[in-house]
Amino acid sequence: MASFLVHLMGQRQPIAVELPFHDIEALMVDASRSRFIVGHIGTSNEDGVCQRMMISTCRIECVVEMD
Repeated sequence: MASFLVHLMGQRQPIAVELPFHDIEALMVDASRSRFIVGHIGTSNEDGVCQRMMISTCRIECVVEMD
């Protein structure tokens, strides 16, 4: 699991997401083959839970590796 900033079409700010990939190359390979990727939002909600999220790969404009 690694942390990434994901820039999506139609959103002003990137989303901090923890994804089940060890680096950006592994993410690139999976994103090029899949319609969606699943991860955890990098910030917790008011209950202290980092919610899971699904990202449509066709909406990804740019990804920045944080780790």
